[in-house]
Amino acid sequence: MKKQAFGVVATLLLGVNVLFPVFAQAESLSELDKQESAITRQSDKISGEIQLALNDVNEKYQEVNEIRAKISQNETKLAKTKTEITATEQKIERRKTAIAERMKTAQVNGMNERSITALLEAKDLGEFLNRAFAMSVIQNTEKTKVASLGEAKEQLTELKAAQEKTQNQLTADSKSLEAETVKLDAKMANLKQELADNKVSLEKISQDKEVEKARQAAEKAQAAKAAKEAKEKAAAEKAQAEKAAKIASDKAAAQAQVAKESAEKAAAQQAEKAAQAQAAATKAASSAASNATSTTTSSSQQATQTTTESTTPSTPTTSGRTLQMESTAYSCAESVNTYFTAMGIDLRQNPQVIAVDPSVIPLGSMVEVSGYGIAIAGDTGGAIKGNIIDCHFSTVAECIQWGRRSVTVTIIS
Repeated sequence: MKKQAFGVVATLLLGVNVLFPVFAQAESLSELDKQESAITRQSDKISGEIQLALNDVNEKYQEVNEIRAKISQNETKLAKTKTEITATEQKIERRKTAIAERMKTAQVNGMNERSITALLEAKDLGEFLNRAFAMSVIQNTEKTKVASLGEAKEQLTELKAAQEKTQNQLTADSKSLEAETVKLDAKMANLKQELADNKVSLEKISQDKEVEKARQAAEKAQAAKAAKEAKEKAAAEKAQAEKAAKIASDKAAAQAQVAKESAEKAAAQQAEKAAQAQAAATKAASSAASNATSTTTSSSQQATQTTTESTTPSTPTTSGRTLQMESTAYSCAESVNTYFTAMGIDLRQNPQVIAVDPSVIPLGSMVEVSGYGIAIAGDTGGAIKGNIIDCHFSTVAECIQWGRRSVTVTIIS
């Protein structure tokens, strides 16, 4: 009984020692879950910030493109104005030269005298006035032409100054927007790096959780094995004790039988001797009593104990390039797709993503797709090989509307 009680106590102690590390490590697994949840929330927040930054980048690039278009239009107008100024100056010079030649000819040929003569040769006052009016009109016409050309030149000069001022302002605005775009690009790069770091951390936590779960499963299996072995050992010891007790009982019964038979034989011999003594009448009847002694032997039993070894489980250890490409469309709303890209971007938070062939466009690049806008090259696909991209849309209807088309892709960074 003492041995059985000792076996039960030893089993309980062994079970406690084996199970305690499991409870302790369960806290470690809970801590890993908390860390994973915190990093996931942070990644979702970063994804939202990336989408906002991407929207800002699209707006800034749109403004830059609009300003560049205005600059181009203004340059065309400015060039046209300069050409008109040059042409007007040439007309003025030609008109001045012509007037000078006429005056020179008039002085040489006596045109003034002819004009006076023509007036004097008038038949009557009406003809005189008509001839004088005609000469005045000719002179005024020449003066008006020269004056109008001068006014046109002044207007063109003012227009040129206004256009140059507008050009300078547009250039300054373009530089300012480009500077803001560079800042947004840097912000996008930092956010993408944070998202990538969080992805690495989540992968490490996932691996640590798998290792921890495997270790706990191994410890539980080891504890069950130890408890089973202790139970089997206690049962074996009990059976051995019962067997030893039975052997001792059987041996004692056999010895008692032998003592009984010896006593019966001695009693028969004494009866025969008594009969012989009675025949001799001269002797007094006597009886002899004999004491039978019996010896008992005690048997000893030996018990062997076995030790178990605990085993611990092993733990596993912008280039600015422009490309002409074919574009298709996909959506995370389709049942066959997931919400996360190959870079870990949540498409519900960041829908402005395209799938690319990484050998053509590196993952993580910022690109501009004609008709689509600024997007991140953040996904891949089995059918996306070579000069093919897949533009993501939030709904299937947008995908159908986009269809398949040829686009111009500019790698920004």
